[in-house]
Amino acid sequence: MDVYRRTWERFVSEGRLEFGGHTDPSWQEGHALSASLIIPVDTARIRDRLDPLRDSLRPFEFVSLHPDHFMHITLFLLGFLVPVPEATDEISPGRLADIETRARRALADFPAFGLELANLNAFPGAAFVEVHDGGRVQDLRDTLSSGCGLDNPFGPPHMTLAYFQAPDGTPAPGELISAIGRHRDWPVGEIEVSGVELTLLDLRQDYPEPECQARIPLGG
Repeated sequence: MDVYRRTWERFVSEGRLEFGGHTDPSWQEGHALSASLIIPVDTARIRDRLDPLRDSLRPFEFVSLHPDHFMHITLFLLGFLVPVPEATDEISPGRLADIETRARRALADFPAFGLELANLNAFPGAAFVEVHDGGRVQDLRDTLSSGCGLDNPFGPPHMTLAYFQAPDGTPAPGELISAIGRHRDWPVGEIEVSGVELTLLDLRQDYPEPECQARIPLGG
């Protein structure tokens, strides 16, 4: 049984929602900017296959759908950007610059690759599309982890389609589970991964354009 199947079965069996996303005050803790390493996703070629998934989630008032410009695959959440970090989830501008330098070195020989986006799935805080790539995104994470001194994130690679913004512990409606279940076998499309981006996100806005600080091409 693969990790995505286990994730879905856990969501169905636990049947609960939580407040997901970067606008959650309990996650932000007063911070204004969050730094990440991501794979950007251009939705122009896959929008026709994404729209039915969005339409299936649209009727639920607690669902916050991602606009096209917000679509991405997160590799690492690097931390909240602050001048002088005082907590483990904070990061300085100097450390960001160091990560960029080390990432460029680590990825200089990492070849570009393709991946397939397919199948709607869910965590308690979000609906997402699965990433099927023969383990290449995890290889990319491993390379960045060792090269940049980053802790590998928990959980499978995914492209978040929408946040669930309900109080933690809210029962997941059966209609939502059915809507997602109808699209558990749903090819979305293939994308080519030729680089990663170091981005900043303004946490004071619902869906800001992620601000690209550096684009790091894959080599090989």
